[in-house]
Amino acid sequence: MNLRNPFLTALLILLTLSGFPQTSGVKIITLDECLKLSLENSSKLKISKLEEHRLFYQVKETRGKGLPDISFSGGYDDYLNIPTQLLPGVIIGRPGELIPVQFGTTYNLSGALQVSQLLYNQTFLAALKMARQVVEKGRLETEKAKNEVVYNVAQSYYMAQITRKQVKNLESNLENLEKAEKIAKSQYEGGLIKKIDVDRIRVNRLNVLTEKERLDVLYEQQLSMLRYFMGMEQDQLLVFPDSVYTTTINPEMQVETSNHIDIRLIGMQRKLALTNLSMNRADYYPSLTLIGNTSYLNQTNSFYFYGKPSGWFNTSLVGIRLNVPIFNGMQKRSRISQSKVALLEINETEADTRKLLGIQMQDAGRKLLNSIRAEQRQRDNQTLAGHVFSVSQEQYQKGVIPLTDLLNAESELSNAQTGHVTALVQMKLAELEYLKSNGKLLDVLVKTE
Repeated sequence: MNLRNPFLTALLILLTLSGFPQTSGVKIITLDECLKLSLENSSKLKISKLEEHRLFYQVKETRGKGLPDISFSGGYDDYLNIPTQLLPGVIIGRPGELIPVQFGTTYNLSGALQVSQLLYNQTFLAALKMARQVVEKGRLETEKAKNEVVYNVAQSYYMAQITRKQVKNLESNLENLEKAEKIAKSQYEGGLIKKIDVDRIRVNRLNVLTEKERLDVLYEQQLSMLRYFMGMEQDQLLVFPDSVYTTTINPEMQVETSNHIDIRLIGMQRKLALTNLSMNRADYYPSLTLIGNTSYLNQTNSFYFYGKPSGWFNTSLVGIRLNVPIFNGMQKRSRISQSKVALLEINETEADTRKLLGIQMQDAGRKLLNSIRAEQRQRDNQTLAGHVFSVSQEQYQKGVIPLTDLLNAESELSNAQTGHVTALVQMKLAELEYLKSNGKLLDVLVKTE
């Protein structure tokens, strides 16, 4: 088998040890189970969902700015030296002089309760709307991360089944070569063929064995990663269903990008940009706040732990505060201009993304159609090559054809098997690419195995 393309080799190696015999410690895993376990244990998805949770609390924080703000303050002062103020002497008949006078008491105990309630603030309303949109954007980001997990795991799963098929082909070829080698040894001992003919069969057998062992080693590495994705113990043996189903998708060339996750994310960015524009414009609006305050003050020249019982004095007020912005150095206008430019950038990004997605959709559709036809041809070719090899093996045993014809038939069968596995790889990858480009990748979760 010739696997010179390193990318193709990596794909073919993905998960082959599923060929192990089914024992009590082996789990047969379907694609649906594999995807669900991977989605449950994906660190990337867990982080994305935690980010959603954090954004939920961010909305609550923003909403809290519109709720009443209540605070209490208190203080205790012991004046070692009572403050002194200078009064004009004219008030006591001593014009032209400044008379030092001490006001206050040695001990002062105070407590105050302040309450404020936002009545109207356009910036707050816009910020609350933006916080909710950020949460929605977080959900879309999680959906995109989910798509990526499904794509990578489904690709690995398909390659597991396909590689298993390739290993079984190699095992079958080994059995055929071992039989041919036994026959050749018998013929050599009978003087019917030369030693070089036996050696040629042995060389072929050792090449196939070496290739199979290489696939097994590389598979172990990939299998460990798949267990990691699914959250399984590394000693858990996995077996995949024998059949690798051809695609049942009928590619459509019609381009429809509105439901694609990338377009929806850009749409959410536009909503955020519009809300940001509204928030910047809101800086021109006045704000209105209701306030209330009540305080108690106790003053005495003698120390009392809780203040002098008869020395408490209360001050209370309610009021409204109006803030009207007038001029701030053209900062608001500059921020608004930046927001408008950001919207133009988003519009350009969306237009370019739609064009690119349209091209990708059409290319993926054409590629899938071509890979379906190629897989069918290679499957027929493999069947034909298998038939030719069986006939050649039978004729060789009867001495009708020389060893060279048998080896050629075996080589053609091996090439046909490799060609079919390659076609399967390309078909399953094309299937995933088609679903991904059309925004239907999550359909794999409900696809029947």
